Amino acid sequence: MIPGLGKHRLDRIEPEHFERFYARMVASGLKPGTAHQVHRTARTAFGEAVNRGRIARNPVALARPPQVEDTEVDPFEADELGRLLSLALTRRNGVRFAIALALGLRQGEALGLKWCRLHEPSKTLEIMRALQRRTWLHGCADPRACGTPYHKTKPCPKNCKRHKRVCPPPCPKGCTSHARWCPQRRDGGLVEVDVKSRAGRRGIALPDQLFELVAEHRKAQDAEREQAGTEWHEGGWMFAQPNGKPIDPRRDYAEWKALLREADVREARLHDARHTAATTLLLLGVPERAVMDVMGWSHSSMVKRYADVTARLRRDIADRLNAYLWESK
Repeated sequence: MIPGLGKHRLDRIEPEHFERFYARMVASGLKPGTAHQVHRTARTAFGEAVNRGRIARNPVALARPPQVEDTEVDPFEADELGRLLSLALTRRNGVRFAIALALGLRQGEALGLKWCRLHEPSKTLEIMRALQRRTWLHGCADPRACGTPYHKTKPCPKNCKRHKRVCPPPCPKGCTSHARWCPQRRDGGLVEVDVKSRAGRRGIALPDQLFELVAEHRKAQDAEREQAGTEWHEGGWMFAQPNGKPIDPRRDYAEWKALLREADVREARLHDARHTAATTLLLLGVPERAVMDVMGWSHSSMVKRYADVTARLRRDIADRLNAYLWESK
């Protein structure tokens, strides 16, 4: 956004500037969904500027982002869930994926779980914090000079093989990026953050079988702690590396992809496990308000977005109609 629109004054930028910017993003090879992410971020930022009296209106709210095709999410069916769970429980930290499929925790929520938030007498898990990877910030006095050796001064050649995605543009004048190379870098890497909303702070009762799996996982981690000895970094993480440090989300995502391949299950996002958990609750007839509480949603509209109608649920509806309309006659 800074190289694309950063030269405009806040009080003079128009919706058309953003619409042209989105068009340039899509023309450069980026997906419309990426433009939508930029649009949402800008809309929030400019909304804050309106609240603070910096500008009189929010131009981003008037801009039209490119249309995004709705991609239908197909939750895992019972046989796919069975294969995923069976294989996951043979892997180290495999209970992490069982929790995702059963309870629908977000990735950051699952990786941010700590033993101190497990209440064993009631078999309840408190979701309070999440683990997130954040961009490093400069801790030095002159970020521009600190990043000089890493500034990109020329565009990439036409047949660039270095970047797998769209090649980044050259650094703008006065660039203060490249903080990850700063000797005094701060506030980056894996950090604990609050969950997304007040509704996200919740307690979830674990099914008995899942609670037993968590207890077995704790014993396995205790053995790892004893074996690691002084190399263990005590952070209280429920799911940790062999040395006790938290798990990087990128490493976690790679584990999920490997699990899908080994279980011979179709390609799916890790977030699709959350869709599956919501759909399962719908299939079990759980009330909408209770679904919102388990999933940590503030608005009922999220139920319709996540709880997809599966083939099994459609078959159940058809069987009920058949029994009501014909078998009763």
